[in-house]
Amino acid sequence: MISTLLVMLIIVHLCEKSAGDDIFRIPINRAHRPSSNRTNSTVSTKIMTNSQKSLSTHAKISLATSSVNENLTNELDAYFIGTISIGTPPQNFRIDFDTGSSDLWVPSSQCRSSCNGFNKYNSAESTTYVANGKKFSISYGDGSSASGILSVDVVTINGVAVKNQTFAECTYLVGMTGDINDGILGLAFPSLTSDGEKPFFYNMWSQGLIPEATFSFYLNPDTSATSGGELIFGGADPSKYTGSITYISVSLEGYWEFPIASVSVGSTIVSSSTYAIADTGTTLIIGPTAQINSINIALGVTYDSQSQMYTVDCYTRSLSSLPNVTFTIGDRAFILTPLQYLSISGDQSTGFATSMSYDWIPTVDSSLFSTSSTTTNPRTSTMKTTTSTARTTTV
Repeated sequence: MISTLLVMLIIVHLCEKSAGDDIFRIPINRAHRPSSNRTNSTVSTKIMTNSQKSLSTHAKISLATSSVNENLTNELDAYFIGTISIGTPPQNFRIDFDTGSSDLWVPSSQCRSSCNGFNKYNSAESTTYVANGKKFSISYGDGSSASGILSVDVVTINGVAVKNQTFAECTYLVGMTGDINDGILGLAFPSLTSDGEKPFFYNMWSQGLIPEATFSFYLNPDTSATSGGELIFGGADPSKYTGSITYISVSLEGYWEFPIASVSVGSTIVSSSTYAIADTGTTLIIGPTAQINSINIALGVTYDSQSQMYTVDCYTRSLSSLPNVTFTIGDRAFILTPLQYLSISGDQSTGFATSMSYDWIPTVDSSLFSTSSTTTNPRTSTMKTTTSTARTTTV
């Protein structure tokens, strides 16, 4: 599909018990990354096993009365990034909070490959560091990967410290040059972890740091806004959504996988009774080739081999001719209008045009020019070359 889902509110419940009305906000700050043609897909490629583990295996010891809130950075609608710290004293890292994987990793001070420009964890500088030493490796759907060793330390997010958190300090990174985030914090189920370690969110719950086993994302599509959104551990903010919340059962505990009743383009159903995952680390709406082709055929768009995207010419196609795309989840229709599913870019062609200041001439001493009748008027002797394109005009 040719678009990013522009507005997203994801609310995840792992159990029903809750206490307290306060929420703990984690802000998402806005930033920009170097230009890149890479389409990110941070869904872990690990095969799911032991997928029936549940939160009951990670029982809490006490119950907090307020949630944890993290502001996020909307990085070109591709990544939503916040800040965590690891160790004592704290070492800060910019993190991609990813529901498509379960491991937490950051670059190591011993990193040997493609680590320039990233913050790096130094175990020798942390008094709460505990060695683990097991090997770690993870690959993502966009072809990137990270590898290193597992370690244990305190991980702090917005002032809340999660003790004895297993994470990876990576010594080799592939395909991440230019990324603005230092590492990734996975928020999927334990079955996707590399060594069966307890994920960060499960530790928050079992250590009694949040009032309920819930986290929610608000992702702000407005790239001119200061805040890119918000991640809340332990609750949801009613001011960030309208109407009621639609709950849908998880089909398989690994990714956040759920059933989709149908996908429609206008009044035409192009897919039904299928499954999807909610992945905050993936840029585009991605699906099986046959079904995505059906959507794009129904939209009447054209495949562009250079960008490897389906495109529509804004000069020959009116906005009103493009239908809505509807995802029916449970008994509720979630509608994307054309401006929500199109990624709009400007024409890259260049051209020439006559300057608005073309008739301006400098004031000169008349004695500099002959009064002969054969003298050429300086204005009329000026060469005027004007070309233009229909789409772009450059002065």
